[in-house]
Order: sequence, then structure tokens, then C-alpha cells
Amino acid sequence: LQPGDLIATVEGHSVMAPFAGVLRGLVHSGVEVAANEKIGDLDPRNVRDYCFLISDKSLAMGGGVLEAILFWLSERSQI
Repeated sequence: LQPGDLIATVEGHSVMAPFAGVLRGLVHSGVEVAANEKIGDLDPRNVRDYCFLISDKSLAMGGGVLEAILFWLSERSQI
């Protein structure tokens, strides 16, 4: 997408791309959304192949959760 391209229409209001990028996701038609609620993800890196990979942010979040679980299990086993 390029800046200004139409991404979606919400109750007759056009939602335009604010910058160039690849649209990674969009809520389904018919889903209720509030004003200013995120309805999709526009990836500014503009590389379609990244849509099929786990992001660095997601990997970091998952690693943190795993670390917390392992710590909790190790503390629990010492009781």
C-alpha cells in the first residue's frame, strides 16, 4: 500500500494508509469497533515475506513468558 490508499470503510468513513507498507492483518467485516480502535496492522518495512514470519517483538514476548514459567516451576519445586 501507498500513503492515502484505502484500507477499509467503517460506517461510511474511509480508513486510509498513513504510510507505505504491507497490510499484515485486518479485522473481519461485521466486527464492531470503537472510535480510534486498531483495526489492522500496516507493516512499514514493506516486505511481504515478513508476513509469514514471527516478529522479533513476538519472539521476545514469548521468551519472556517462557522464562517466567520456568522460574515459577523452579521456585514451586523447592517448596
